Amino acid sequence: MSFLILLLITVFSAAATGCPSSVNTSAHITIFSDRFDIMGHLHELPQLRQFAEQFVAAHHTVDIYLYGQLTERLRQHMRAHQPLGALHYTVQDKYIIDYINAMTWQPPATTDRVSHVLILMLDSGYPHVFTKPKVPKLKRAGLEIFVLGYRSEKDYTLDDIASSPAQTHSFSQLQYPSLDHALSALSQSVCRSLEAKERNTKKELLSQVQLVGGRDNCQGRVEVLYNNTWSWLSDEHWDRNTADVICRQLKCGPSVEAWKGEALGPAPGYVLEKALCAGNERDISQCLLGRWGQRDDTKTQHSAGVTCLSSGLGDVRLVNGSGVCDGIVEVSLDQAWHRVCLWNFDLREAAVVCREVGCGPVLKIQEHVMGPGATVQTVEKVLCSGVESQLAECSVSLWSKEPCLYSIHAGIVCSSSVISSAEVTRGSTCYGKVKVYHNTTQSSVCNDHWSVAEEAVLCKQIGCGPAIEMAQVKEMVLRRGPNPQTDFRSVHCGGHEANLAQCGSVMTTGYTCEAEEAEVLCSQSVISQVRLVDGHNACSGRVEVFYKEKWGTVCDEHWDLSDANVVCKQVGCGPAERAPVGAYFGPGSGQIWLERIFCNGSETALSQCGAVVSRKSLCVHSQDAGVVCAEQ
Repeated sequence: MSFLILLLITVFSAAATGCPSSVNTSAHITIFSDRFDIMGHLHELPQLRQFAEQFVAAHHTVDIYLYGQLTERLRQHMRAHQPLGALHYTVQDKYIIDYINAMTWQPPATTDRVSHVLILMLDSGYPHVFTKPKVPKLKRAGLEIFVLGYRSEKDYTLDDIASSPAQTHSFSQLQYPSLDHALSALSQSVCRSLEAKERNTKKELLSQVQLVGGRDNCQGRVEVLYNNTWSWLSDEHWDRNTADVICRQLKCGPSVEAWKGEALGPAPGYVLEKALCAGNERDISQCLLGRWGQRDDTKTQHSAGVTCLSSGLGDVRLVNGSGVCDGIVEVSLDQAWHRVCLWNFDLREAAVVCREVGCGPVLKIQEHVMGPGATVQTVEKVLCSGVESQLAECSVSLWSKEPCLYSIHAGIVCSSSVISSAEVTRGSTCYGKVKVYHNTTQSSVCNDHWSVAEEAVLCKQIGCGPAIEMAQVKEMVLRRGPNPQTDFRSVHCGGHEANLAQCGSVMTTGYTCEAEEAEVLCSQSVISQVRLVDGHNACSGRVEVFYKEKWGTVCDEHWDLSDANVVCKQVGCGPAERAPVGAYFGPGSGQIWLERIFCNGSETALSQCGAVVSRKSLCVHSQDAGVVCAEQ
């Protein structure tokens, strides 16, 4: 990995003090701060040091970039007070815009699974929007971005710079009682994200969850099967965020109560010290985990318990509108209709609702205020990525730190017609700018939220091979002219859809893109053959595909049973029993062809799935995917 001019690479083990875990992972981390621009916040340097030290292992160091216009005075202060202790630092006069746009990225020459993180601590009021043309490319190339802002309670510009979801990647100091609290929340989120990168390993280590002692399987003391041993979860850090994740993993409804203590009697055996979740995780293995071991009788330890609704979201409808495609959003939950609070509902959630009720793109979100004396049951939080086919697949919660203010509920207006077709212009039939047709109107698509999943769908729709990811970000020149305008603000696909009409989307007439218009580069070759190598029999082994006259492997990023099922069909075996990851059947050699594969499981060959081919892979051979099929 290399960054042009000034970008620093930091390596640490997530098993260090700041990121406790039973799973070791390594990461490249850069911290950039312009908080000391005008010499007004030098007293905060020790707090920055403490934040950085959380990520330091025994033989690794953290280097920090500090921006300041009075660079020499800042260096003198650093030398005189040694505020960063043994940590390395660099004082520079390169501002955040120049810094971001000078960054270049290439895949690292390494055999290990590595995470790449950029932490931006931004104080200046300069319009950070000018960094956005580069930021989407950096995120697509594997860089995870966290932002801490100091000036406003909520900054949507910084939310766009941060990786998704913004709730776990964008922070404001003004939302916390002190800077220490803000830095603590940021460090927990970074650690949680790094551990989630090892979700495949952690999923095997922490394989099951159950609730015991309650009235049914959706209530009781939380127990986890950790390292093949049933243990109980301590209530020391227990909250509703983690409770919602437990409920979701058990396929129950959202949490009603997260309770602490020994209401069900003392818990025996081993204990998991903590599980810190943001609330949007699919299962507890993606959360930040504490130590695991035998109960310490010298400490006062109690078990965590939860009461969940017995079932999750059901149907979704739009009411009090002019038709089926506009109105107030209502969801069926616990045999009653609930409205959704507007304050935690945005365009991604609206796109999912429009898609679920069979309508076209989102046109706008509306607010609906309850009349005097009226009451209605409310869902406080819904968090979607935008690619879900129904709202029940999103993170849903009945509570919020800030309850639904003034009982303002979400309403939406969807188009009654979907995207009719799509094509690429300029260049060949498999390369160029993306154009979509809605009714008779042709429009480009903003690049702001355009990802490889959308490219995989479009390449399949226009009859080309997999989307090609260059996995390289070059130095950019800031745009001098006006930003392009379009009617399609964003398209959100899961990657497995047959065409863009099946994806969620957002239309805003005359919308000004924050970055460029979307382009796509598709291969004109397809994945023609699949084989299994180094397995126990003909129906198991490492997955290898034949592409451009060469055999290569498949990365395990997002590899699951749906993908494995298609491979099993193609090689003539029975259904997939397992989808092993982490080079379970040994690492391959040569090219890693498929960076990602998007199958829904019904396809009969990988060539029918959406896919991304990388010329310079972000993955390594220790991530080669495998399958175990039933013999037939």
